[in-house]
Amino acid sequence: MILKGFVGPSYVSQSPLADQEETYNLIEERIESPGGTSRSALYQIPGFEQLVATNSSNGRAHEFLAGREFAVIGPAFFEIDEDAAVTFLGTVAVDTNPATISWNGDGGGQLFITSGGNGYLLTLATNTLTQITALNGLATMGAAIDGYFLALDANTGTFYISDLLDGATWQTGTQFQQRIAAPDPWVSMSVLGAFIWLMGSQTSEVWFNSGASPFPFEKHPSGLVQWGIAAPFSAKVCDTSLCWLGASANGQGFFLRTSEFQPEVISTYAVSRAVNGYGTISDCYADTYNEDGHTYYIPTFPTAGKTWCFDLQMSSWTKRGSWDPSQTLGDYGIWRARCHTVAFGQHRWLHGSGVGVYRMDRSLMEDVDGLPIRRERRAPCLMNENKRVFYSSFELDMEIGLGTSTGQGSDPQVMMQFSNDGGKTWSSERWRSAGKIGRYDTRVMWDRLGQARRRVFRVVMTDPVPMRITNAYIRAKQEAA
Repeated sequence: MILKGFVGPSYVSQSPLADQEETYNLIEERIESPGGTSRSALYQIPGFEQLVATNSSNGRAHEFLAGREFAVIGPAFFEIDEDAAVTFLGTVAVDTNPATISWNGDGGGQLFITSGGNGYLLTLATNTLTQITALNGLATMGAAIDGYFLALDANTGTFYISDLLDGATWQTGTQFQQRIAAPDPWVSMSVLGAFIWLMGSQTSEVWFNSGASPFPFEKHPSGLVQWGIAAPFSAKVCDTSLCWLGASANGQGFFLRTSEFQPEVISTYAVSRAVNGYGTISDCYADTYNEDGHTYYIPTFPTAGKTWCFDLQMSSWTKRGSWDPSQTLGDYGIWRARCHTVAFGQHRWLHGSGVGVYRMDRSLMEDVDGLPIRRERRAPCLMNENKRVFYSSFELDMEIGLGTSTGQGSDPQVMMQFSNDGGKTWSSERWRSAGKIGRYDTRVMWDRLGQARRRVFRVVMTDPVPMRITNAYIRAKQEAA
């Protein structure tokens, strides 16, 4: 019979006896055709190849603007061309925050970079990078809208604007706004369409260009938003939505999404509980990308060492993580890819803690740094009124016969473990072949699996071949009443 719910998201409840599902480095996709053999499937996430190694580490910002690719990596500001050749453009200040890069359009021809609390201007026509002295210590993050550059100073809750189409001129004595609608200062700023979201630790406001003089921006009449932000760099524009790690006067640690002016909570109870258990969440940063009709919002918690992934179309949460076999912790670290942009028709990323510019593609089967991608699905718990169930077999319904012609993956293996106490302790691994190349008749099956009152199955695959799971089946019988 079908193991109900085997294909699904991550959901670890407060008690693992209630639910303890995990999905790492796999994407859940709903089968839209009514004739599909399953309701949904699990597919592997894309892999990476390094396009170029840089002489600076720690990706901090990455954008494709004006038909050109730019990146802040450590203290260095680079341009990368279509062939991944790197041109050094200058240095910027560094702190523990990400950097930002924005563009004031063809009319201005300038890039505005914020890094280390300072602002910098790149004139695109001459590739000249200069520091904006008027913003020294005043530029926590930047943005652009309607030909203006915006700078937020999170230390004082003040946002400044440049002159129109002139990022070299900032009248910081007059062209600024501080918060008056609520006592919590602005600590984060995002531009979504025609609106500026200014967020405090408990509440937020939406501003827009009203054309007023001398300051052209004013608060939108929609009023105060009763949600703030717990991590200033967790806010990310995902298609027509803004997603972020939320906070309010009554708590924090929940994710929010909005496309208009009233956010909705998108985190499950399990996600919020996990986040609130991390201790430090203010350092959360986020990435986003689109692929195959999916939009992903990917928040990472560096101190906690965790990366989550929200699929906006599926409205489901999974986890991502880099697995380093040389480490002894036996757990996933944060996903090492960071700072995504689409440049020259490719998904390109930086390295979150190392060097290089990477290309991401579904045909690639390695993680950043050449690590294996460890894909894992931990299924819902099986039980029947706490009676003993005797398991004859467990079979994984997956695409088989996709092995490589030589080397690792020529006989790809699936590792299975089971738990008889709801996921607290696990059996030893049992390996089965997922089919050498062309062996489409292979069945991925384990038998003689004993008995349990509360059984959980877990499958893992690390070989560099696609992992595509549509279902799982068990053969079992329960003890007599």
